[in-house]
Amino acid sequence: MSRLIREKIFGPNYRWWALWVPTFAVFIATADNGLLSVSLPVIMTELNVDIATAGWIILIYTLVTGALYLPGGKLADLAGRKKVFVAGFLLYTVNSALAGFCQGAGQLIFFRAVQGIGSALMVGNTFAMVTALFPPEERGRAIGISGGTSSALGFTLGPVLGGLVTHTFGWRYIFFITSFLGLLGSVAAVFVLRDEAPRSTERQAEPFDFTGAVVFAVGLSALFLAMTAGQKGSWRSHWAWGEFLLAISALAFFIRWESRARHPLLDLKLFRIRAFVAGNVARAADFISAGMHNLVMPLFLQLALGLDPFRAGLLMTPTPLMLALLSPVAGRLSERMSPRLLSALGLAIVGVSLISVGFLRLGATQTEIIARLAFLGLGVGLYQTPNNHSLMSSIPENRLGVASSFISMIRSVGQSVGTAIATAILSAMLLAMAGQTALRALRSETRPDTSLLAAFMLGYRYVYFTAAVVCFIGAAASLMGEGWGKEK
Repeated sequence: MSRLIREKIFGPNYRWWALWVPTFAVFIATADNGLLSVSLPVIMTELNVDIATAGWIILIYTLVTGALYLPGGKLADLAGRKKVFVAGFLLYTVNSALAGFCQGAGQLIFFRAVQGIGSALMVGNTFAMVTALFPPEERGRAIGISGGTSSALGFTLGPVLGGLVTHTFGWRYIFFITSFLGLLGSVAAVFVLRDEAPRSTERQAEPFDFTGAVVFAVGLSALFLAMTAGQKGSWRSHWAWGEFLLAISALAFFIRWESRARHPLLDLKLFRIRAFVAGNVARAADFISAGMHNLVMPLFLQLALGLDPFRAGLLMTPTPLMLALLSPVAGRLSERMSPRLLSALGLAIVGVSLISVGFLRLGATQTEIIARLAFLGLGVGLYQTPNNHSLMSSIPENRLGVASSFISMIRSVGQSVGTAIATAILSAMLLAMAGQTALRALRSETRPDTSLLAAFMLGYRYVYFTAAVVCFIGAAASLMGEGWGKEK
């Protein structure tokens, strides 16, 4: 039996067996928030907490993962990707189980924070692991499966499974299930993944940049907190401005420190690689527009069209499903033609589709909505894998970990920025035309506020047209990276 496993898994097709370990990690991480978000009202009721405290159950996970992606990637480059990956899986697994047994909101927030540490160590290294496993001629398909298909399935199935488990067994079983999945991933990582080749003496002696890691974590956390305050309508508060000032100061100091450090956390020479810079600008554009869409579309479906959450959720599934189906196809195409041209074309399609979604009216049929959101998924599916392929293929092997974690961080920052921009646009329109920002009146069973509805629809269109412009900028940036390779 052991011989069969050795010959089957560790034979010529080992890379394809090993691929499923980081793919599984991405699925767990992307499904996590969807699993939890639908159970949040039940958690609030059982633990007797207000909405502000409940928001921290979600927010703390985002803060920790975003702040630790980059340090986790650097640690993987120094200590070994398998060691860091397994440690992340174990942290996630243990603290998922502990979260299921918690007796108060404070305990749950703490365990979610440590869960976030584990997730950052796992997900921040997935692109690096896949890039190291596969040769260039197969890398596109592998990245499409591990990054595109798995994340799309996680985003799609997370809310559905979360609602089913919470309704059937209770919210604690969400954490028990994710702990069990994490245990499976930990075992697979230990027994399937190979240890990396021994590193050079110079790399082994390189110290970890603790100063850079702390300053970066403070700066990015302050930025997330400031944008969170803005999303709640507190842009002008002293707290929001103070957090923005702290973020700018810390990140400016971080750049200055990294430019002078002998062994920096983030090697700024990476930004001399034009394909890396252009790809990350395009990636930021994609996730900024995604953050805007993910905030506004549920509001449009539930508040403007009056659909229930279940039907609204089903109507939004065409986009991630198209992404899941197209990611491996786009990955294969990126092995045969220019990935930068493919990603530029995909982002341009996303921009056009966002304009079409922006023109949806109050009388829109379900067929119209599904068709336009499927078209959006077509663009995202065509763009995402080729862009990731081009990004990771432009990086020297000894920097794969930090580069992988950087592009994971771009996703978190981009989504937060997109949500903040969409909130600001909607709030401005609502205040200017209706004199309020609360949308509760749109759910009125008697007669909805027509001025409020008109203000929302105008803000809705401005959000989507702005998101489209962001995507067109990203498409242009993607083309600028054409023909540039690795740093020599």
